Amino acid sequence: MIALSFDADSVKNYSLAAMGGSFVGLLLVLKFAKSIVSKLLLLIVCVGVGVLAFTQRDAVNACIATANEQTQAGTPFETTCTFFGQSVSLSGISQQP
Repeated sequence: MIALSFDADSVKNYSLAAMGGSFVGLLLVLKFAKSIVSKLLLLIVCVGVGVLAFTQRDAVNACIATANEQTQAGTPFETTCTFFGQSVSLSGISQQP
């Protein structure tokens, strides 16, 4: 298994890139795929990648909001965020004194 390290800001950028790449891929499929079956299958794949990236980004944003609420309330910092199963570093969020 490949161990990757992500921080919260890079995760947001990666998911935006995945959504943008999915849209570009969708346009390429519609332009160059010849058969209807190929277009439909590749269309489903491109839309699936876009939706998956969007939901992962939304989950990371919700996790970051929860971590911010915990730090503002002064409770112990217990939130862990994941992006496609990989741990996301929340080092940008610090405990308030």
